[in-house]
Amino acid sequence: MPARLNLSPMTSLETLQTSPLFAGLGRQALKEIAGALLTEKWPKNRQIVGPLTTAKCFRIVMRGRVKITRSNSRDGREIILWLLGPGDGFDVAALLDGEPHAASAWTLDEVTTLCAPMPVFRQWLDRFPPLRLATHRYVAAKLRELSGLASDLALHDTSTRLAHLLLRHLERDGVSDEGRLDPMLDLSREDLASLIGSVRVVVSRALAEMRREGIVAFHDGALRIASIKRLLLRAEGRLERRNKVEGGGGKAVPA
Repeated sequence: MPARLNLSPMTSLETLQTSPLFAGLGRQALKEIAGALLTEKWPKNRQIVGPLTTAKCFRIVMRGRVKITRSNSRDGREIILWLLGPGDGFDVAALLDGEPHAASAWTLDEVTTLCAPMPVFRQWLDRFPPLRLATHRYVAAKLRELSGLASDLALHDTSTRLAHLLLRHLERDGVSDEGRLDPMLDLSREDLASLIGSVRVVVSRALAEMRREGIVAFHDGALRIASIKRLLLRAEGRLERRNKVEGGGGKAVPA
């Protein structure tokens, strides 16, 4: 069970004001909702909800990161469907249809969440049209992310999927060809693999190859992008083709 915190409603209000789920909602409505939410604190690497409990409470991440996963009960392999940070909510599928969702939520850090029973949150959706609209838009954004994951799994190899993942979380350093990664992607090799439907050993091998090619580098243990241009080529599948041609002594494919 999580620890229950007695925080000021103003603290909850700040989270709601920056959440896409509550975009367009007036301050008075936000204050009412913030005052009714329970605050929970979860330790790192703890399951918040499992498939049988997704329909009980709707939670908004206040601090920390949460991964939403599906797993194979026979071999333990998992795939991460979404990475959630402050302002994100779960489980939206159970919120909309009232049915349990075959997914689990796990903490990646010490996490603080805001919680409301599902029936209460559905009443707010009925009472506040801007909340309903913002929730629908949020669901649409998450469906697009899931569609992108499905396309990557079906159409691309592991190295290309990894390149796509790094590009989605890239933060550029001005006009430099180098870049840093969103702190959301500060993950173990195992979790990186789960984000792209692979396994740790394969992702470690792909990162080692990218390092040799000058695409990524490691500074104080943190993964950084050494060449955005080469990462883009890798994501497009052109870097591998060019390396094969150059390695065979043929004419290089133009970048």
